[in-house]
Amino acid sequence: MRKFVLLLVVALQLGFVANAQTVSDFENLNLKDSSYWNGADHSGGFQSGNAFFVNFFDTVAGDFWNGFAASTMNDTVTNSYTNQYSVISGSGHQGSKTFGLTYGSGKIRLTGSASGKQVAGVYVNNGTYAYKDMLLGSMFSKKFGGASGNDSDFFKITFSAWKADGNPADTAIEFYLADFRNPDNSKDYILKDWTWVDLRALKDIDSLEITFASSDIGDWGINTPTYVYLDNFTTLDANTPTTLNEVEKLSALSVYPNPANELLFIQGDAFLKGYEIRDLSGRLLLEGKEQVISVSSLPQGCYILTLKGLELTHSRKFIKN
Repeated sequence: MRKFVLLLVVALQLGFVANAQTVSDFENLNLKDSSYWNGADHSGGFQSGNAFFVNFFDTVAGDFWNGFAASTMNDTVTNSYTNQYSVISGSGHQGSKTFGLTYGSGKIRLTGSASGKQVAGVYVNNGTYAYKDMLLGSMFSKKFGGASGNDSDFFKITFSAWKADGNPADTAIEFYLADFRNPDNSKDYILKDWTWVDLRALKDIDSLEITFASSDIGDWGINTPTYVYLDNFTTLDANTPTTLNEVEKLSALSVYPNPANELLFIQGDAFLKGYEIRDLSGRLLLEGKEQVISVSSLPQGCYILTLKGLELTHSRKFIKN
């Protein structure tokens, strides 16, 4: 009987780990086909999952909005501000109907059981308007790469987070929506597919903000249309259980040397299924199962190493010299 109870407790704990997350997919807004919500009702934002997406709508400036909106618009052709609510992929992640977007900058407040916890991540994409603008240029902005294709252009977002009482989190995460900085022009890209951004480095937070930066800057600031489109924003709704000791064991793994030059060693008694190494924009660079990792191919800089256990993961920074 005692053995059965213990097995039941472990099963419940494992089930809790697997399900202790909430996805903001925006479908709860019940938008009609080919429509959008931009805050014209002056409600100040909307709730989806365990997150509140803040909106600002100003009638004084001519029905101007910034922050977050939501949409089901699917025009992948029109290159105009009038098409600001359409995503370049034509639908939400995996063909879903509804997605979110932010213009200018966007603030997300974690609510309910997610408040003060960890953010797992979010899918992001470019909108049709910004994608076409970077691809072709306009009277207000340049074609990315320039006439020669060699200009080192970029367009990126930064996720900055805050803990309780307005204290900034230890980590900010950058992600490039377009990147032409590589000397090899074949590696230039403008994002046009839904792409997962891992935000697990953002822990114990109650809110986060998305801001923009671009290489194309004029007298009035960024020339690139400052939009990003989001779907399946995923929060973790409870502190990771420690009764299985996996969190402690993963966090206790020794990773050395840091900074590293050629090799990175992982040592400890946690069961390690594998690892991933990503840059600060979330791009996967290396993965494997070995506990002696060659990092000689990585450029100098700061990286996120994610260690994979049986059920959980643990992420930490390291520097490549």
